[in-house]
Amino acid sequence: MKLKTKLVLLVFFILAVSMGACAAFSIARLKEYSLSVQVESEREKLRIAGRAFRQVGTREDFGNMGEIARDAYLKYQFGRCYQSGYALIKDGVCIANQTDYEIVNLSGLKGEYMVQELGGKHILLLRRALEYPEGFEVLAARDISDSWELLERQAGLYLAVFGGVSLAAAVIFALCLGRALKSLEELRQAAAAISCGELGSKVKVRGRDEIAQVGEAFNRMSEQVEEQVENLELLLGALAHEMKTPVTSIMGYSESLLSVRLSERQKKQALQNIHSAGVRMEQMSAKLLALVGMYENEAIRREELSLRDLLEQVREETRALPAARDVTLRVELPEDMRILGDRELLCSLFVNLVHNGCKASDPGGEVLVSARGRTVTVEDKGCGIPEKDLPHVTEAFYMADKSRSRGEGGSGLGLALGQRIVQLHGGTMEIESKVGEGTRVAVTFP
Repeated sequence: MKLKTKLVLLVFFILAVSMGACAAFSIARLKEYSLSVQVESEREKLRIAGRAFRQVGTREDFGNMGEIARDAYLKYQFGRCYQSGYALIKDGVCIANQTDYEIVNLSGLKGEYMVQELGGKHILLLRRALEYPEGFEVLAARDISDSWELLERQAGLYLAVFGGVSLAAAVIFALCLGRALKSLEELRQAAAAISCGELGSKVKVRGRDEIAQVGEAFNRMSEQVEEQVENLELLLGALAHEMKTPVTSIMGYSESLLSVRLSERQKKQALQNIHSAGVRMEQMSAKLLALVGMYENEAIRREELSLRDLLEQVREETRALPAARDVTLRVELPEDMRILGDRELLCSLFVNLVHNGCKASDPGGEVLVSARGRTVTVEDKGCGIPEKDLPHVTEAFYMADKSRSRGEGGSGLGLALGQRIVQLHGGTMEIESKVGEGTRVAVTFP
């Protein structure tokens, strides 16, 4: 059973029960009120007739009479004072009956009045004791079937009206619910489309209610999934492309070793080339694993670090590369500034930035590492990065100058790793560059 059907049936059931209870209560109150009006009317009639009946004799008069004479006299006067519909009762026995019914069992009349069903009619029975002589009562019997039937017709009308209102309310609720659940149906269809590979599927968001918020969250999720899958496809494509060069090199040189007679010098050169290609593949694999590991594990080991000590460590670890390329590395150590972070990751970040600066610099160039406040800057005066490539340099495997990068052992993963390290520390990394003037990378910590 669909959710819409369940909700509509539930609402209809609740409305029907509620309306039925209201109808039953209203009918009961109406019957009670109508009966009380009729009872009060009969009481008034009995009071009027009772005043006339008291005029036929005093307590002393009845006391001086014998029982037979008194009873006969009372029957006679009862017929004169009371109209049809009344009976005179003595000690629970009817001695004068002016009603249309046979009175056989007065013990069943509990209380002052009751309604008895007799032959399909509803009879109101009401009794009232005479002040004197003692032991006598007047019983009123009135046919109230007409008013009772009117009440029953009204009860049926009430039930029909309440039932119609419940049904109409259920229909209106079903229509409104259908509009509300339309977004959920679209959400289901979009989820099914995503499961079939249509990653860009989104839902139309209407309003600002909870369902709309779910739709917005679903659209954000869809965008993120699509972006992640696109990035993965680009990553795999770039990886396959980057692996093709060293693999081709290994296959080519190995075939030469197997099928071509080479001199010892040529064999050694071929083996060196195979080794270089293998080292490049190993480095690329290690960096790729590091990058994937950082995406899978958001937790890092944070500790309080001295920024001055960190940059001193970076200078020591990068001392060899600038000297080998005839590039000067200048590190302006800041005043002792404390930051929270992972020492190994941050050291790897700045070592990679220094390496990039050295590789981009011509012999005799300079790479400057400085710190101002909570921002560490790495600058070089090298070849620079074209403006069109700047937005992409932090993408995995992206290389602005591919031939230069491969020739120097680059894999296009360094800045992608660096960007991820900065993100894990809650910081930002800004890259400014101009072709022929150099590059400036600024890392700001929170």
